[in-house]
Amino acid sequence: MKRYILLFLACVLVFSVTMTTSVFADYELPQFIRVGLLYGNSATETVTLESDSGFVLGNYNGREFKEELKTSETKVIVKLDAENVVVTDSAGKVLHGGSGEVGVKPDASGMKQILSVNGTKYRGGIHCIENEGKITVVNVVFMDHYLYGVISREMSPSWHIEALKAQAVCARNYAVFNLDKHKSQGFDLCSNVHCQAYAGISFEADGSYAPVDETTRQVLTYDGELAQLYYCSSMGPTTEDVENVWGNIVPYLVSVDNNYEDTENIPNGKWSGFLSCEEATVMMKNKGYDVGDVTNIEALEYTANGRVLRLKVTGTNGEKILERSNCRNVFNTVAKSQMFTVTGDGEGTGIPASVQITDGTNTNAQPINQLVILSSAGRTNLEGNVLYTFNGTEQKAYETATNEKGENTGFYFEGTGWGHSVGMSQYGAKGMAENGFKYNSILMHYFPGTNLENAY
Repeated sequence: MKRYILLFLACVLVFSVTMTTSVFADYELPQFIRVGLLYGNSATETVTLESDSGFVLGNYNGREFKEELKTSETKVIVKLDAENVVVTDSAGKVLHGGSGEVGVKPDASGMKQILSVNGTKYRGGIHCIENEGKITVVNVVFMDHYLYGVISREMSPSWHIEALKAQAVCARNYAVFNLDKHKSQGFDLCSNVHCQAYAGISFEADGSYAPVDETTRQVLTYDGELAQLYYCSSMGPTTEDVENVWGNIVPYLVSVDNNYEDTENIPNGKWSGFLSCEEATVMMKNKGYDVGDVTNIEALEYTANGRVLRLKVTGTNGEKILERSNCRNVFNTVAKSQMFTVTGDGEGTGIPASVQITDGTNTNAQPINQLVILSSAGRTNLEGNVLYTFNGTEQKAYETATNEKGENTGFYFEGTGWGHSVGMSQYGAKGMAENGFKYNSILMHYFPGTNLENAY
């Protein structure tokens, strides 16, 4: 009898240990997420929807769809009729509507549930909401299908899969943590970098799916709660304490080394730009800081990691001390991160000559001593302080000169990294993955003290 009792107690103990070490977190992920596509200034008066499978028409109650009827029409138009939102066929016949909102879904399921919104393809359904005489357009989509679109915008789908998997977990955490961020507008997250960049199917690629599928329902937690994760393109040698950027203290958003980021050879890893006094004055006024005409910009204090903590802007009517992220945000056309130096061109120092370069989207002034030359001999940095250009007829020289002290007409910014510098460096994750690190190790490095768990 004692032997049976001991066996029973052993089984109970094993069962108890198994239950208390479950890998599942005790909260539930939403099945769908609502993404604002057209809203605010981009809200529209009509929306053209197309689907090869026809449509199911109805309405949304939050994230849940209530079906009312089906149509075999492959093209429908959503528009306003007085204050009502209606769905019509191509000939203008009303198929559904009569209230201030409607829901439209493709008559398909799973990965085949695809429709186009004014020519751009998305997965899931569309919720159209009347707001001040315009239509707010919301994409209601499966969480992982949303992440397919985020992965391919936030990272190149050609990158190492372990970096992409780390990005998938970060993006999932961000989406869940920020549910209802745009609740007043009728959706959870917007589709631009204010939340997470998302463009539906158009940016999906072969590399978009496996990182999401292989990490499905996985999230990072800290002390039993969902972790608040951030990421940005590049950060230089170290990430930054969140306290030095946004002022709050989060135990897992602290500075860590970023040794695997190839800062010197990535877009905007090293950057520079010139800002005239007139431009600086306008930017200050646009942010609500009227110091008059800007005459000087000076970094007063840096963090231990070399990022500007306090920036003094002096003008003809006074001065303003900018702190933390405002040091970057106010002058964001030139300051791509908080890790920068700023020099007035009247301070008697050498201001490098620069030329305008473009990546096809943005145009920036690049100092000639930071230009990279591609030739048959390979890739090298331009040496010297003079750049000569020749158009076949005339030659022009761009030369760095040292100015004598005088009145500032503008300010030269030079810095490292692209983004807020909190959390995971995307190029750092890429470098770690290429050096053999798995995605969980990448996440633990950038978010120390967190745990990777499966949520229900």
